[in-house]
Amino acid sequence: MYYYIMEPPSSRAVRQTYQRLRDLLTNLGIAGEMMAASPARTPEELAMMGLERGYSTIVAVGGDAFVNYIAQTIIGQAVLGIIPIGEAQQSAELIGTNNMKTAAEFLKFRRLSTFNTVTADPDSLIFLDAVVEPPKLAKVSFVIDGKLRGYAYFNKMTVTRNLEIKIESQHLVEPKKFLGLFSTGGTVVKSLSQFHGRNVRLTTEPDLALLIDGRPVAKTPLQLRLNPNSLKVITKRGSIL
Repeated sequence: MYYYIMEPPSSRAVRQTYQRLRDLLTNLGIAGEMMAASPARTPEELAMMGLERGYSTIVAVGGDAFVNYIAQTIIGQAVLGIIPIGEAQQSAELIGTNNMKTAAEFLKFRRLSTFNTVTADPDSLIFLDAVVEPPKLAKVSFVIDGKLRGYAYFNKMTVTRNLEIKIESQHLVEPKKFLGLFSTGGTVVKSLSQFHGRNVRLTTEPDLALLIDGRPVAKTPLQLRLNPNSLKVITKRGSIL
């Protein structure tokens, strides 16, 4: 039996989608206990409730940030199922579909894939890509595995569940003047740097929020730690266990 946790509906259309989902799960023979998050009951609290009731599979129904919240609570204790609804591009790509019916069918067949995750100390989890996007060019200093040190300037920084750090920047090179009178035009210079490790410390100037689907999960400075093969997820191409 599965335990379903639904993101608070943002509209009447989403409520109707949830009702169709209930009917679909019943027809597939995998209907279970369904709970809806709310200001009074957070997704983390509902996930803990599911664990306390002995459920071995907890299904997150909603967008990327919501899925990450559920993953953070159940990691190492239960299998994660996902039905992507709303802003859920990463979740859909990960399980292999953005279609509600197909995602429900994946739950029925129960094929499991194992994924890495990253802990942002003390207790925030990165399962789906997290980003730092300052309003203007900012500086990040990093220490990788206690050995390699460096810094860079960035407009966007991404942290993946494999503890890959992608640093993107772009800036305008001022136009040059010809004979002190005429400008020859500026040039936008773009750059991309990427590195990975098992333990990474990131410090930015100024301190900045780390976001998943626009929602903050942590704030710099960040101490990041890789958790290999730490989360089992029901997907399209997993193994039957």
